[in-house]
Amino acid sequence: MLCVLAQALTAAFRLRLPGNYAHAAPDTPQRRFLDTPGEIITTSDGITVKISRRAYSPVLRHASLPADTTVPWWGGRQFRFEFT
Repeated sequence: MLCVLAQALTAAFRLRLPGNYAHAAPDTPQRRFLDTPGEIITTSDGITVKISRRAYSPVLRHASLPADTTVPWWGGRQFRFEFT
C-alpha cells in the first residue's frame, strides 16, 4: 500500500515540476529533488520543511507547489516549504 501511495505522490510531484520532468524516469526526481538535504521543523501548528539550496532549487521554486497547505485530517495543521 505504501509503495503505491509513494508512486502516486512522486508522479503528481513530477507533473508539477516545470520542464520535461513529467516524462522523466522515476529515479531522476528522486536524485535531484527528494534526496535534497534540509531540515524538518515540527511545531504544534504544523510542519515546516526547509530545503537546502542546490543546483535544482530554481526548478523547485518555479514548480506549482503550494507554499502552505492545510491538512484537514491532521486537525487543520499547516504543511510548509521554505528554501534556504
